[in-house]
Amino acid sequence: MILTLIITVLLCFGSGLTDDVPPPQNLRHKSENLGLVLEWDPPQTSTAKDYRYTAEYKSWNLFSAVCVNVSSLSCDFTNEVTPYGTYTLRVRTELNGKSSAWVEITCEPLETITVIGAPHVTLQSRRGKMEVDITEPVLRKSTLKDFYTIIAYKIHYWIEGKMKEVQSVDQSRVMLTKLLPDTRYCVQVEIVMDQNKTSLPSNTACEMNTASDEVASWLIAVVLLVSFLVTLISVVLIFLAVCFGYRGIRFLHPRAKIPEHFKQYLTERPSSAMLLAMQNSAQPKEPYHEISIITAHEIPPEST
Repeated sequence: MILTLIITVLLCFGSGLTDDVPPPQNLRHKSENLGLVLEWDPPQTSTAKDYRYTAEYKSWNLFSAVCVNVSSLSCDFTNEVTPYGTYTLRVRTELNGKSSAWVEITCEPLETITVIGAPHVTLQSRRGKMEVDITEPVLRKSTLKDFYTIIAYKIHYWIEGKMKEVQSVDQSRVMLTKLLPDTRYCVQVEIVMDQNKTSLPSNTACEMNTASDEVASWLIAVVLLVSFLVTLISVVLIFLAVCFGYRGIRFLHPRAKIPEHFKQYLTERPSSAMLLAMQNSAQPKEPYHEISIITAHEIPPEST
């Protein structure tokens, strides 16, 4: 009986203390890139300027203080929580050693309530194509690829003043093709993750697409056909040249061999007596007489 009376007195005394200090208002939590921040507004029923605040969180059964006697209207719980747990957050007002009642709010797992920030996009035109380079937002915990199993990039691109086109890719660097040359294109990207969760839209990047230096397909076909014909004709000419050259060599140097007895007959000295006499006899001396030829106009006329 006495213990109950003491507890009742203490509760009444405590309630008297808290009635003097109004609690914070408009309690809310924000989660961006797997961070967790608790925010609140100051009490509206008082004009005091030196309010202090204490914020705590509870995962299972005990509250743990994170921000104690601070003047700011927010408290960052990112380093104290995990992305998968459900937490109870609370805050109270403190003034001159007195405190208000606690104001609580329940926080769902960060993986479901967090907002993924906007990626950053840069463009560069390369020979009639547009290279899109996507930089993912930096998470407060882990990285995007470590936390989400499915990541895709939804690319919105359009000519200024015309309808948008959409292309989904699974790489952070992609080349947009089939674009008009000398035309200004704009690009904006969203990241799509598990359970159709999307990030904030990126910045809008615009770039002039340069002219393409690619050769038309019909011209490539013509060049290939001409090259094939030239190669075919060259092969035929080389084949004919080799054949005729081989025949000429065979004609000058035939494969047929002279019989050995013919070679011996041609290389041996002649044994015929007449041939030997002709070879050994002296050259006969041939007689000759001098002849003078006088033309008609050189004869002197006869005197009469």
